[in-house]
Amino acid sequence: MKRTSLASLILFCLMIISSSYSSAEINFDPKLKINSSKDYSKEIFSKDYNAALKMHKKIAGSFIGASIDFQVGYGTTSANVSEKSTSNTVNTESKGGFQFGALLNLNLFNILNFTTGLDFTKKNFGITVPYANPLTTGDSLVQDLNNSYLNIPLNINYSTMVSDKVGISFTGGPYFGILLNAENAVSGFKDFDFGLNGTLTGKYYLNPFVAVILGTKAQYGGLNNLLSSSSVEKLSTVNWGGFTGISVGF
Repeated sequence: MKRTSLASLILFCLMIISSSYSSAEINFDPKLKINSSKDYSKEIFSKDYNAALKMHKKIAGSFIGASIDFQVGYGTTSANVSEKSTSNTVNTESKGGFQFGALLNLNLFNILNFTTGLDFTKKNFGITVPYANPLTTGDSLVQDLNNSYLNIPLNINYSTMVSDKVGISFTGGPYFGILLNAENAVSGFKDFDFGLNGTLTGKYYLNPFVAVILGTKAQYGGLNNLLSSSSVEKLSTVNWGGFTGISVGF
C-alpha cells in the first residue's frame, strides 16, 4: 500500500513538472526563440529604406524642401547674325563678363521641383555693322556691346544624391531677360530677351542645410530676335559660363 501511494505521488509530481514545462514553452517569448518560423527581412528592409529616405530628404531638401543657390561666376557671349544682304557682311566678336544670381529651388507638393529667381548676366560682344548709306564716310560701324541683363528663369529641376555628402542637379527651361542698359545698345536692339537656359550644379554638403556649389550653365537668347536693322535680319546670342557659390536650405 505504501509503495502504491509513493508511486502515485511520484507520478503526480511528474505530471505537474511536465505541465509547467509545457506552459512555459507555450508562453516563451518568440523573440528569444532560435528556430522562429517568422521572417523579419521585409520589416528590416522597410525600416532601413525609410531611414535612408528620411536622411536623403533632410540633406537634399531641408525642412520644407527649399533652398537658395547664391552664385558668382564668369561667362563668354557669342552672337549669331543673319544678314539681310550677302553684300553686307556683319561680323561679331565674343567677349566675357561677370555674372551672379540668387536662385530659389522649390519642391511643389512632392511632385515637381521648380527653380526660379534672379540671374544677373553680362552679355558682352563686339559687332561690326555696315553703313546703310554708301555715301557715309567709312564702310562700317564697329561697336562693343556691354549688355547687362536681369534674367528670370522658369526651370524644372532634377536633383539626386550620389553619396552622403555630394549631390548633383540639373535645371532647364525658358527665361525672360530685361536689358538694364538699353541706352548703350545699337539702334534697333531690343530691351527684352526671351530664351532657353540649362544649368548643371554639383553640391558638397557641409551639413544638412549648407552646401558649397560648383557648376556650369548655358543660355541661348534671342528667340524673339534681339536686333532688326537695315543690315541685320536676325540676331541671337549664346552664353557659356561657370560659377561657384553656396546653397542654403530652409
